[in-house]
Amino acid sequence: MSKNSKKQNEENITILGVDIGTTGMKMGVFRITDDGLDLVRQFSQEYKVNIYNDGLFGDIEQDKWKRAFVAGCQAMEDVIGEVDVISLSGTTPGLTAMDGNGEALYPAILMLDQRSREQAGRIIKTIGISTLLETTANMPVAGGCSLASILWIKDNHPEIFNKAHQFGHSNTYIAHWLTGVFAIDPSSASLTALYNTTRNDLTWNEDIVETFGLSLNQLPDIVPACESLGRTKTSHARELGFRKKPAVLVGGNDAVLAAYSVGIKEPGDIINVNGTCEIALVCLDQCLTSPNYNIRAHVLPNRWLTLHVMNAGGKALSWFKELFCSELSAEQFYNEFLPRAVEKWLDRESGVTYVPYLMGSRYSLEPLKAQLLGLTHETTREQILAAIVKGLCEYQKAHLDEIGKSVSLQDVIHITGGAINPALIRAKSKWMRNCEYVFNEQSSMKGAAMLGQRYIESLG
Repeated sequence: MSKNSKKQNEENITILGVDIGTTGMKMGVFRITDDGLDLVRQFSQEYKVNIYNDGLFGDIEQDKWKRAFVAGCQAMEDVIGEVDVISLSGTTPGLTAMDGNGEALYPAILMLDQRSREQAGRIIKTIGISTLLETTANMPVAGGCSLASILWIKDNHPEIFNKAHQFGHSNTYIAHWLTGVFAIDPSSASLTALYNTTRNDLTWNEDIVETFGLSLNQLPDIVPACESLGRTKTSHARELGFRKKPAVLVGGNDAVLAAYSVGIKEPGDIINVNGTCEIALVCLDQCLTSPNYNIRAHVLPNRWLTLHVMNAGGKALSWFKELFCSELSAEQFYNEFLPRAVEKWLDRESGVTYVPYLMGSRYSLEPLKAQLLGLTHETTREQILAAIVKGLCEYQKAHLDEIGKSVSLQDVIHITGGAINPALIRAKSKWMRNCEYVFNEQSSMKGAAMLGQRYIESLG
């Protein structure tokens, strides 16, 4: 095939990027053009996460993911029939126990979950933190560690554990629903405490698997993020309106794909993702581990990303609004009240401080709680909100300061997510890192679509 013919064929390719987020799904139909990817249609739908048992449990019924996917296909039915490739971005872990048919046996346990602290401690005591960091590159914690959640199921619901044919994440579940194939990618496998993240060689750590009474057969195949698992099953393609039975890519973790979409690929590149959670990621060309942050395998070869997560980032702001500013609309709160509060306290000393663990911590075995300190009868709600914003900024500043001792950080931070506005960027410049901030939209969804484009290009 001539170069011109190949280029013409690629420009007729349509890719569906799907972001299975923590609290909602985003879907976008993209076409390959001379300039890269052109977003021609998009869809989003929120769903409710279950938070209960005094905030220690956080999970979601997987059927909500399916229903949102179906709704998106119906809403974009005029373009969905032309889709050639489906590429997934997934909230991680979203740990799901599945039977042989891929049906969920228990709600997906999210990174917000804190129920498996005992099991996380057991993993550390049994294997040793140094060995875990040297191999899996991560310290197991409740919610953010798949193995801890699997062991919680084994301890508390042995009948479910015994029925489980596979344990996977959100992209494993949706990819199997579409194709019948169980798979997971390295960026998602990185936080299982079962993957050889440091080597990043597509292998599970057999010693850890066997130590905790699991079988390699219960874990999905680890495949590169841009590798096709096969085509959409005929029955689903017909029901969902996919005339071409598109190829399905397992894709990757949503935060990693957010980084990928804005060109985070060189050591010291930084992205700050702002959603329900807030995440700072720094690109590495060697696997630098620490108990203070997570490590993800990148979707690019020979690259890793730090993953420093605040479980309640945007969630802390929405919590404040509901509790202290319920009379304000969302627009009034984010466009007027929040900027006013930030500007008022940006250059003033405040006696109010915020300890930012409203939804726990990924890096502690203890159930950390949020605190507001220094309140007096003269404290205003603007002062409290400014303290919350500052506390969130200082949390991420600590990570950048730590990793900056080993890596030369760039002077630009790419920033993305719905929980951001100009006032928050000014706050980050003051309290997190004084540098240039470049805003990007819909990045996880676009990152998934970019994997689809890589897949097409790999076909030659």
